[in-house]
Amino acid sequence: MIDMGPYLPLLRVDFEHGFFADGRCRGLRFVPAGDTAWWLRATDAIERHTGSALALFGPAQALSVVPKAVLAWQVHATDEVFPTCTDNPAQWPGELLWFDAGDASSDVSSSSRLHAGETVSQAEVRPLTWPLVSQSLGHTSGSGARLMPPLAVLRVPLAALPPAPLHYTVRLAARATVWKYCLHGEWPEPQLQVVDLANGVEFDEPAPDRLDNGAPLVAIRSRAPIALAQRSERRFQLRSRQRGGDKVLVKRLPVAAAQFLAREQIGGESRLVSEIHVHR
Repeated sequence: MIDMGPYLPLLRVDFEHGFFADGRCRGLRFVPAGDTAWWLRATDAIERHTGSALALFGPAQALSVVPKAVLAWQVHATDEVFPTCTDNPAQWPGELLWFDAGDASSDVSSSSRLHAGETVSQAEVRPLTWPLVSQSLGHTSGSGARLMPPLAVLRVPLAALPPAPLHYTVRLAARATVWKYCLHGEWPEPQLQVVDLANGVEFDEPAPDRLDNGAPLVAIRSRAPIALAQRSERRFQLRSRQRGGDKVLVKRLPVAAAQFLAREQIGGESRLVSEIHVHR
């Protein structure tokens, strides 16, 4: 071990998420991979996890003790809503996201992005069989990480980085789905329509549809996917077009929940759909 000295911030990685109201991820768990646990002991460094961030603290000289060390963590998502609310380009369980601090891009803030684009939807994706991923998941085929692969691997090669403190940001985007309003009961008013009070979203004309049990309903779908949000600010109304002007039938329609997703063939392709049920 190195001599103990004043403990300083060495590394911080913040995970942001467009779905959550405060912009921060929920329920992330970081598991040291490779030689990281050994490095933490050898340098007297301390890990701190908040569910949305990983932080390292230690003596100022900690990052130079083993200058060619590569730190790595498996990043697991434990929040039950995470898989459905996240725009994740990796095809789980055969792929995962790959965040390498050596490839980070500069940001307008004091941190750097650990992915190629504005959000993780442009991130690097790696198969579990890729050698560096395989090393991070463990060498035994029966390892827990292989049976339940993580969301991502976070890799920090010390030799390629500037002096501490190091600060990185990962921005995950909210999943966008086609919003499908399912109108149950009798709606005799003419020319039903869903209207966006902000004039940013357009909806198709009403169409007859049925539940899996055969019960009839009227469906109105958004023409383009809409991002899901923990506290959506969307203000949609159900109206009837009438000769004297639109009649408001539902002043504010409910918004889509992340938990209820389906797949439909729309325009010749499979699309994720959020069903929103409205009863009369």
